[in-house]
Amino acid sequence: MTTRRIHIAIGLILAGTFLFDCFTPLGDQEFLFHAVPIVLTLWLEQMWAAYLVAGLATLFTYAGWALSPAGIPADVAFLNRTLSVTVFWVVAVLVNRSRAAVLDRNARRLAALVNSSVDAIISQDVDGTITSWNGAAERLFGYDAAERIGHPLNAIMASEQAREEAVASRQLVSGEAVPPYDTVWLHRNGSAIALSLSRSPIRNQFGAVVGMSTIAHDITAKLKTEASYKHSEVTLQAFFESASLMMGVVEILDDDIRNLSVNRAMASFMGTTQEAMRGRTASELGLSREVIRMWLNHYRLCIKEQSPVRFEYEHRNVCEGKADRRSLLATVSLIGNKANGAVRCSFIVDDVTEWRKTEDLLREAHATLEARVAERTAELGSATVRARTLAQRLFEVQEAERRAVAQDLHDEIGQLLTALKLNLQQVQRDGQGTESSMELNESIEISDQLLARVRNLALDLRPSLLDDLGLVPALRWYATRQAERAGWKLQLHLDDTPLTLTSSRNIACFRVVQEAMTNIARHAKATSVALSLVVASEEVRVVVQDDGCGFDVTAMRVRSQQGLSLGMLGMEERVSLVGGNMTIQSTAGQQTALIFSVPLTEPQQEAVSL
Repeated sequence: MTTRRIHIAIGLILAGTFLFDCFTPLGDQEFLFHAVPIVLTLWLEQMWAAYLVAGLATLFTYAGWALSPAGIPADVAFLNRTLSVTVFWVVAVLVNRSRAAVLDRNARRLAALVNSSVDAIISQDVDGTITSWNGAAERLFGYDAAERIGHPLNAIMASEQAREEAVASRQLVSGEAVPPYDTVWLHRNGSAIALSLSRSPIRNQFGAVVGMSTIAHDITAKLKTEASYKHSEVTLQAFFESASLMMGVVEILDDDIRNLSVNRAMASFMGTTQEAMRGRTASELGLSREVIRMWLNHYRLCIKEQSPVRFEYEHRNVCEGKADRRSLLATVSLIGNKANGAVRCSFIVDDVTEWRKTEDLLREAHATLEARVAERTAELGSATVRARTLAQRLFEVQEAERRAVAQDLHDEIGQLLTALKLNLQQVQRDGQGTESSMELNESIEISDQLLARVRNLALDLRPSLLDDLGLVPALRWYATRQAERAGWKLQLHLDDTPLTLTSSRNIACFRVVQEAMTNIARHAKATSVALSLVVASEEVRVVVQDDGCGFDVTAMRVRSQQGLSLGMLGMEERVSLVGGNMTIQSTAGQQTALIFSVPLTEPQQEAVSL
């Protein structure tokens, strides 16, 4: 209901009720209808409207009492009308209070909306003086509401913005609409704030402009983002144009591909210009149907999987009658759909022809290097076999020399000493009772000792048992003999299974045990020694263990590598030459165990001859 209609309704009800009251008797109370227009003033903005209508109703009520025909006593009619007038004024007061309550509620709601807004909301009167300043304006410009209300708005503007505001204010006061516009106002600290303004006039109930409202939205971050986007776009465009990679954007058709945009590298590769390629299809540019179908398949796979697709293919380009084959590595990606539903994709192509040629050359060089390495490895292997064979031959020569020396000591020197002993014994028998018998006896004893010493040297150099009876009897004899010499408690666990070891293996096993027991006698301070030999799993396993003081295996190995102690290296080399392996378990202050195993079969390198 408009204000004009409310005014008309109030006037008609007041006039109609007055006329009706004038022509009816005093006993009828139709004058109560004057309360209706008082209630209608709720829809009017003026507070005084209810009191004005109540005053008119009072005037018409008493005028009607004077003009109405008599029906009841005059004093009763006057009392009734006085009570009714009281009701009129009570209704007027209630109407105004209701209006005030509604206005106050609406004002609080509006104030809450204004204060909770993220945008600055400022109101002015027609003179440009600020009448309201919300919390967002305080945060945006740095001024409290009390500092700005009652002051002109142009105080926070530069001179050029103040002129713009003056023009816009004149348009608003005159009732003209002002479209939103961007400007720059000043913060309290003097820094500039980029704003987007929405300005509108404030009108009263009669439509007259009584003020202006301004909604200011801070667009500083937006402008920075736009500037960043613009810079990125320019940078990307520069990269797109200057890149050595071939790039472009295409539109996927049913059976063809339309180029929307390509860079200079792509146009140069195709032997044309960017303008000539823009908007043209792949078939129009002369690509074969086979190549187009291949590209379409990869584009459709990219669209289906919603992820980039990478592939490589051979591109054949005919230039001046010569066919040039290039290896191209391409990546296609989905961009999106246009308004008409067409699908757009991007492509990046890298010419990897030279890379592939380099890879082929590297592959050939690698194959050549592998062949040379294999040849060199074979040569080193052969040299290693020859070196091991030579070492084996040296040990064999050493053993042969020992055997010869032992035989010479036993056969030649031993025979001579035996003959000497027999001659001395004969002289002793022939010259019994003479003074020289004492010297002869001493000579015989010396020859006995010398003969025993020669026999021991021969056995130490090369025990005849090793050649005559084999490894196990030779080890039993040697271990027993050493135990008697050193005073050990000996434990023997020797497998009596017949062995078919080669001479080199027999010698290697015996010499390692001999070296181990010699070291025990010299360094271990042992009281008990155990020797075991077991034949199992196509190998002979020998263990020499003592209860002596032990030693640091790591430190001893370092000394061996430095050439300060060669016993460990000699034992390991002997075992290695016959294809076996050896370990030593010992710790300073604890017992020591030497474990080695030798295969029963002949290793291949032992068969290689110089």
